[in-house]
Amino acid sequence: MAKSLIHILLVVCLCLASSQLSAQNKIPWTELSFEERQILQQLQIQENQWETLPAERQQRIRRGASRFERMQPSERAQALNQQRRFQNLNQLQQQQVVQRFQRFNALSGEQQRRLRQFQQRFQNLPEAQRRELQRRYQEQLNQLQRERQIQRDAANEIRQSQRRVQQILQQNNPTRSANRDQRRVNPGNN
Repeated sequence: MAKSLIHILLVVCLCLASSQLSAQNKIPWTELSFEERQILQQLQIQENQWETLPAERQQRIRRGASRFERMQPSERAQALNQQRRFQNLNQLQQQQVVQRFQRFNALSGEQQRRLRQFQQRFQNLPEAQRRELQRRYQEQLNQLQRERQIQRDAANEIRQSQRRVQQILQQNNPTRSANRDQRRVNPGNN
């Protein structure tokens, strides 16, 4: 029993180690298939750029190219359009998109499914209704931002008032101040 458990652990460790090693190996441009290279060139990734990418990124891009290769022409066109739109965003907007993507991927499969359904229902609404929902959402967001600012301002005012009260207490209590001064002058007599 113990030997079989050790044997299983050894096999698992070897498998993990080999997958780690393969994950760390860079993929030479010449090792890519002709189709993969064509797809990468469509995505504006050239050989000199490819060679400078970290191994993990190369593998992710290669998997993406493989998925791209299996797509229908309409899906490919949509993917290329999305990539162009992303590249046309400024750096801050790109970071926001990446953060949203990461938050979405961190959700459970069920949560992702519900969000996709919600997005699909929204897209199926008439244009006027979508605009109205967007307007109402923006109003609510603006109201929330105003309320948060009011809360921050109130918290700052409370802190300032507390500081003023402390200062007044210190100024109006000469005995405390004198005792504190006395302790500073004669620390061993307390």
